[in-house]
Amino acid sequence: AHAREVSTLSCQKTLSSAKEMPAKKGTKRQVEAATPVAKKSRADATFEGVAEAIQQAVDIPEVVRTMLLAGLPDGLGTPRDERHELQTGIVSMIGEVVLGVQAKLQEGVDAEATKVGGADGRRAELGGLLAKAEAGLNAAAQDAQALAAAHAAAEATAEAAAAKLAESQEAQRAGDAAMEQAQQSKARLEMGLNVHLHGVVEAEECEHHHQALLPLLQELALDQSLMSALPSVCAKPPSERGAFDAMVLEQLGKTLGEKVAELAMFVGEAAPAAQQRAAAVAEAQAGAEAATASRASAVAALEASTLAEQAAKDAGQSAAAALAALEPEYMAATQARDEKRAALEYFKAYSVGSFELLRDKTSQTVAPTGGA
Repeated sequence: AHAREVSTLSCQKTLSSAKEMPAKKGTKRQVEAATPVAKKSRADATFEGVAEAIQQAVDIPEVVRTMLLAGLPDGLGTPRDERHELQTGIVSMIGEVVLGVQAKLQEGVDAEATKVGGADGRRAELGGLLAKAEAGLNAAAQDAQALAAAHAAAEATAEAAAAKLAESQEAQRAGDAAMEQAQQSKARLEMGLNVHLHGVVEAEECEHHHQALLPLLQELALDQSLMSALPSVCAKPPSERGAFDAMVLEQLGKTLGEKVAELAMFVGEAAPAAQQRAAAVAEAQAGAEAATASRASAVAALEASTLAEQAAKDAGQSAAAALAALEPEYMAATQARDEKRAALEYFKAYSVGSFELLRDKTSQTVAPTGGA
């Protein structure tokens, strides 16, 4: 950005000074013809060729291009032997711009030429890929035939193992349902007995323990007199409770303890059968996993063979399609290269030629004004 600012300021200074500097002595024809020459420059194809080059220099700031276009008639419109130093500077700047555009156009030609060379290399590469794909397709087709039979056998074994596992799991679910329900009830009652009933007996504030016990007591279908007496017992602090209150709490604890013991006995008696069902499920699970692994291996082998076959087929089709598409691609690359080459040659002949003609002309080559 700094370099552009310096270039812009330099160009502004040069153009400003060039406009203010008087013409060389002895160039009366130039002074008299200044305005007509400027008008003629704008319409003259030679000046237009240089102006076209400046307009193509998009990598320099627009303000610089504008100033160079403004200084074009004064710089290149003055014969070389009549230019003062600042006009010569303007011509030099324009020359640098013209050469820069030419270099850019040459880069474009070189890039397209590289693409054309790459397209040529692809022809040989695609031919080799096509031959390799055809050989791979034949080998994969033979493998797929043998692997399909192995996959069918593994599939049948896996289905039988899965059915056995499902049967064992259903038997376990049905057989364990009552035991699991008893275990859950036992856990809730133990919480009620050891935590909430203990809290009612010992704590000064026991209403929340009372509320936690109510659902459990309702499940036990306790004597209604106990259920009715419990709220008044909980409303009293332990120090104010009497013998009846103590009896209510004792009876409640006894009932909860008996129910916990009953459930524990039920769970203990159901455990051996549950263990047998669990062992049957574990055995069926192991068989199902082994069968599944065998099936997965067979599936993977078959899929790999199928993928290899399809890959070979796709590769062959891709290579064939690429070969067919290569010619239009090559023609397009060649056309692009030729168009850019033609643009470069046109630029060299028109813009560069015009610049060199104007740059090198002298007062001896300028047609006299007022001629026939």
